Amino acid sequence: MLNSYIAQCQRFVRDQKQDLIDIGNWTDYINRARREIAGLTQCIRVLTPISGAITVATVINGGSNYTNPTITITPPDAPSAALPYPQGAQATATPIVQEGVITAVDIQYGGSGYFQPTATITDSTGSGANIALTVVGVNMLNPGQELYQFSDINLAAFPGVQSALTIRSISVIYANYRYSLPLYSFSVYQAYIRQYPFGIYEYVPCFATQFGQGTSGSFMCYPIASANYQWEFDITGLPEDLIDDQSVEVIQQPWSDVVPYFAAHLAFAELQNLNASKYYLDLFDKMLARKSAQARPGRASNIYGRW
Repeated sequence: MLNSYIAQCQRFVRDQKQDLIDIGNWTDYINRARREIAGLTQCIRVLTPISGAITVATVINGGSNYTNPTITITPPDAPSAALPYPQGAQATATPIVQEGVITAVDIQYGGSGYFQPTATITDSTGSGANIALTVVGVNMLNPGQELYQFSDINLAAFPGVQSALTIRSISVIYANYRYSLPLYSFSVYQAYIRQYPFGIYEYVPCFATQFGQGTSGSFMCYPIASANYQWEFDITGLPEDLIDDQSVEVIQQPWSDVVPYFAAHLAFAELQNLNASKYYLDLFDKMLARKSAQARPGRASNIYGRW
């Protein structure tokens, strides 16, 4: 995708022979254009998962006297209702034994729909082994923690998304129920909500606020969590930079067509052709509005009436 962007930009500037603009500069301008589009259109929107696959098994204690152990992993405890396994999928694992001690665990299949899985080891002779299972990509509240950074939001499930830019909503999973936290201004949150600062009152969070902004943004929730709870973020994000044609492009159609216009605007600014630079910036604004109108048609929420 990067080379396609560069080729279109070179046509705009009539620089197919690469006499005017360095390829490294084109790459920089293209990535700046992609960030501009992501910010203006909020076209990179993701909903973080509440469960996932088991990716790591850590041997806490290898035990002793094991001869033919088997590992049974609990069924999926938080099916996400998402494809390809809306009800989750059972994970499987095999222990590796050396001289009666379990030294490692081979995750044969990580399954789907896990939040806090546990493993049971069965063997006729061995005892004492303990294994911890890890699910990567699920966001969890930490006991006793009120302040979180945007960078704390785990985006491992979304290749090509670099970071959160804005939080649209925050939901908590509690007792098999999903509810969204009201997001108040920090001034209201500070004055009326966070009454007890030292952990006197800890429970499931019911309120939230954003404090810092941008990629270094932060947010808080109250009451302070009393345990690990899943939470789910509806966010708009920024893309990772394209470095070659193998990089993942998350700026989708129709907005990807607009990337070269902003990059050409920056290139003409470099060449001190300010009239052409302004021309392409104007084109960028017009094309961005046109593409957004194509992707977002007006609709009535309910054609049968208010409810």
